[in-house]
Amino acid sequence: MILIADSGSTKTDWRLIDDDGNIHQAQTIGLNPYFISDERVAETLRTGALRLFSPELVKEVFFYGSGLGAVSNRIRIESIIGKRYHAARIHIEHDLLGACRALCGRQPGVGVILGTGANSAVYDGEHIVQQVKSLGYLLGDEGSGAELGKRWVSAFLNGRLPEHLDHAFRRFFPHTHDEILERVYRKEQPNRFLASVVPFLKDHRDDPFVADMLRQSFEALFKHYLLRYPQVADYPIHFCGSIAYFFQPFLQSIADEHGLITGQFLQSPIAALTLYHLEQ
Repeated sequence: MILIADSGSTKTDWRLIDDDGNIHQAQTIGLNPYFISDERVAETLRTGALRLFSPELVKEVFFYGSGLGAVSNRIRIESIIGKRYHAARIHIEHDLLGACRALCGRQPGVGVILGTGANSAVYDGEHIVQQVKSLGYLLGDEGSGAELGKRWVSAFLNGRLPEHLDHAFRRFFPHTHDEILERVYRKEQPNRFLASVVPFLKDHRDDPFVADMLRQSFEALFKHYLLRYPQVADYPIHFCGSIAYFFQPFLQSIADEHGLITGQFLQSPIAALTLYHLEQ
């Protein structure tokens, strides 16, 4: 049996391919090691939805996760997964490689993740060959759910929202000023908290104020990341993640303005990633 995981900061999608080629699925919380403790990761692996996957039957694990650029984080996750699936060969990879494999298969292209966080790379059909490093939601991640949330919540707290949007947002997001600051600066996973405003932005994306803010964020994504790749005009740009999926028209419009070719827009890479490993 082969176990495949695509893990972001908000959720982890799991697929188990059994010996008959049947596919079983599950979903857990995100397992980004920057925002979750080792104990919570281990607990997630042994409880909830993953209890359906007998650890002694799993022979190989492919774990693609956010926050795995640092070697120390990769070692942490590999150790925890290895203890749970002790009979399996463990492969720990950055979620960016997983996204590129899902989006591009074995063809060259530019892969972009736009979910709670943001990341991108140039992929040659097998390996990531160039990457403008993501700096996380505090210093970068333009175009991500967390960065959009940061822009929006800042405007809300500073009284810069138009009156009709301010009233609507207060109904959607019933947190006081102090509660918001507490969640952002003192609680776990502030990036997820900030990204929780995205459904509101999605529902109001046709409002000129919201559309302008969305466009500013996505233009920054192109400026600070995608346009810095010398090969960006030579390959299709593929996107995955909830932000890319829901706001595809904005991304498509900006790409068109720069004369760039777009490819797939996937809400989640797990299905295509599973197919990639089935074809191995």
